[in-house]
Amino acid sequence: MSHMIRISLYISIIKNKFIIFFQKFPNSLKIGLLWLILMSGMSLYGDLKGEIEDFPVLYKGRFRPADVYARLWLYDFYHSQAIKNEDLKTFHTPCSSALPFLWRLDRLGHQSFICTPLFWVSSAEIKQLANLDILSNRFNYQELNSFTPTPSLNLTNKERAEFSQLAQKLKQFSLIEQENPQEQLFQERLKSLQIQELSPQQIEATLEQEFPLVERLKQAGTLFKSLPGKYGEGDWISLKAFKIKIFDKRTNCLKPIGNFTLYSNENFERIRDAYFAWEKAVSHENLDNQKKTYHYLGFSLKKAYATIAGHPYQEAAGKALYYPTLNQLYAEYAYYQFPWIKLLIVLYGFSAIFLLCFKNILNPKVKQSILMLLIVTFMLHTGLLLCRCYILNRPPVTNMFETVIYIPWVATLFSLTLAFLRRNTFVLFSASLSSFVLLVILEVTDLNQSLDQVQAVLDSQFWLLIHVLIVVGSYGIFILGSVLGHFYLCLALMHSSKTSTMRTLAQLILQTLYVGTAFLITGTILGGVWAAESWGRFWDWDPKESWAFISICLYLICIHAYRFHQIREFGLAFGAVIGFLAISFTWYGVNYILGTGLHSYGFGSGGEKYYYSFLLTEILFLISLSILKIRSIHSNKKEDKP
Repeated sequence: MSHMIRISLYISIIKNKFIIFFQKFPNSLKIGLLWLILMSGMSLYGDLKGEIEDFPVLYKGRFRPADVYARLWLYDFYHSQAIKNEDLKTFHTPCSSALPFLWRLDRLGHQSFICTPLFWVSSAEIKQLANLDILSNRFNYQELNSFTPTPSLNLTNKERAEFSQLAQKLKQFSLIEQENPQEQLFQERLKSLQIQELSPQQIEATLEQEFPLVERLKQAGTLFKSLPGKYGEGDWISLKAFKIKIFDKRTNCLKPIGNFTLYSNENFERIRDAYFAWEKAVSHENLDNQKKTYHYLGFSLKKAYATIAGHPYQEAAGKALYYPTLNQLYAEYAYYQFPWIKLLIVLYGFSAIFLLCFKNILNPKVKQSILMLLIVTFMLHTGLLLCRCYILNRPPVTNMFETVIYIPWVATLFSLTLAFLRRNTFVLFSASLSSFVLLVILEVTDLNQSLDQVQAVLDSQFWLLIHVLIVVGSYGIFILGSVLGHFYLCLALMHSSKTSTMRTLAQLILQTLYVGTAFLITGTILGGVWAAESWGRFWDWDPKESWAFISICLYLICIHAYRFHQIREFGLAFGAVIGFLAISFTWYGVNYILGTGLHSYGFGSGGEKYYYSFLLTEILFLISLSILKIRSIHSNKKEDKP
């Protein structure tokens, strides 16, 4: 009882502190924050309530809400999660939502959509070879199906990868049939066996040998795999499998297939009845009945799924894979309903502008309001990362998209820590600016944003936490040091002598290099331990390992040169910028330019021109500053001479 009283007291104290803290801010900011929270909550609640019958579908190794599945499927083919308004007519759909279109495609088959511009092609070389319109990026099945490149074609790695993916998508699309041809062959074979007057037992054995039931279930359909099969771990079956008929040796006729799922017979029958009722309503074009039967189908699927949600579906070597819980499905659905990255870009952008424009304002309420804006942005950023962690059951640092989200978060967290310790808000501006730039780059590039399964080599929660989070976290600290270094170098040219701002910046740069280097060294050593456990060797001069070593050496040289007075603050800032160029290649270049090694996941596919332009710009910036600095030193020496 005393523990409960103590907890209640703590909650009351925290509540009162929060109220006092909140009362310090202007009314306009309070209203804005409350409005944002209220509207976000109402929007999410309304969306979740409206899609409460949404059901899980297996796609790319993960179980996802049907709406999310449809979005990702459409994006893989069409390069957009929604249908463009100008394409609605050719897609034969009145709305831009992906889910209704995918249902229609599943029901009618691919032949009804061979003139639909569903396939995204960005490579100009491939478009030229296939005699396609260079100015267009979306093409239909008829335009692409006749093009088959030969090995002699001069294609880059990126173009070959794009064509390979395109060929695979064309094949997947061609397999979407209105009626399964295998079932027609099955029925024809049954008739021929019956004509031969074989016994029912012989017919059953022959049919099972030539048309195994497990294979028939797998080939029932490629879309909407929403039924967990009981014949294999983690195998899910298309809803079209309900149409399969099996031979009944007692009646010597075909009958509907029995329960092939992990669900109870009651749930199985409910789902099957709902599916056929919905198909009947669609064929009769009864909109009211369509909506009613579709919601009942979704309700039946989710009710059945609730019996296995959160349970393991595959176990091996002391590890287990679990079905997502219903709450995880709700969270994933909510994640895709709002442009969170765009919102973060806007908030970080405003934070950077306000921190720069009002840095000399003495009004404490204005400063607190700006700080509160950045804190709210950081909290939203934190919530986004936690949401991905909750959905995936792992840290969100296993691909380039996730690292580009995580690195700005680390930079902002470290800047808030430095601002608290050093009582300096300029570091907050640097973090806001770097976060804004990184997220803008993330938004305009074509990085895979979906919530996918982790690669097998990274499937270790322990090592993901202590190695990957530490190493990638160091990148966030280094990018903050690099931005501060840029500002210091610019100020050094504007002022002939050191100012208080420059001294503060130099200390901030040094602290970022200390912490970032400590993180990078620790994470790299732990990565070697992980490599010894996974691959049987501690170090093998893999490209990632080599560039991590180069980066560590550059930062250690810079720190030691400064501590032993071989360089001054200008050299320290210069080294912070140079060091981050090495980090950028360790982070991006190894994955997307070299594309080799056990650590690579980009496979040499993209961005070389933009990245080289970035490197060239930085090198020219540093060379120009060095020349101007040398001239400034020489001119000062001449002025000092009598």
